[in-house]
Amino acid sequence: MADESRVEKSEVVLTDAAMMRAMAHPLRMHIVGSLRLDGPATSAILARRLGTDSGQTSHHLRLLARHGFVIEAPEQGRGTHGRERWWKAAHESTLWADDADAEELAAANRASRAVYDQVIDQFHAEAAHQRWSAEWLDAAATCDYVIRTTPNGLQRLRERIVEAIREADAPEPGAETVVVVLHTYPRRGRR
Repeated sequence: MADESRVEKSEVVLTDAAMMRAMAHPLRMHIVGSLRLDGPATSAILARRLGTDSGQTSHHLRLLARHGFVIEAPEQGRGTHGRERWWKAAHESTLWADDADAEELAAANRASRAVYDQVIDQFHAEAAHQRWSAEWLDAAATCDYVIRTTPNGLQRLRERIVEAIREADAPEPGAETVVVVLHTYPRRGRR
């Protein structure tokens, strides 16, 4: 039986300004990131995970739900008093539209970097305390490559990378959650 709490293998493309503004808020990015990485949660659980209060978390969850970024997770139950409201991420990944407003895109980039910087920092802290095996330490990496290509070539590269990521996503003994962050931007040299 499949784990119903897992998010569907899908992505959301942010195309309108309201969606972009909703996702560009740092706490909302952290909420969606936590639901994707750590699984379904109530506002109280998210508040503990993110170091905020459950009222603020509830407010942001409702706004995220209004825009379709999170959905209720009734399969998690309603708690002992029947009042707990569980949430999960609605999508596996978020893509920003090519024509996104520059200011909104900059805000979203700052927020997403904060989310993933936290993931990287946590890994390094855990590695320093020997909480990861030598195999995981050897496999984990941060790297960059500079290539020359065309827009079509870059699109094909992204598609092949996403295909490779999906092929590698295979729960088996010893599997852990792995965060893959992909940035593909053209750059002109400074003169």
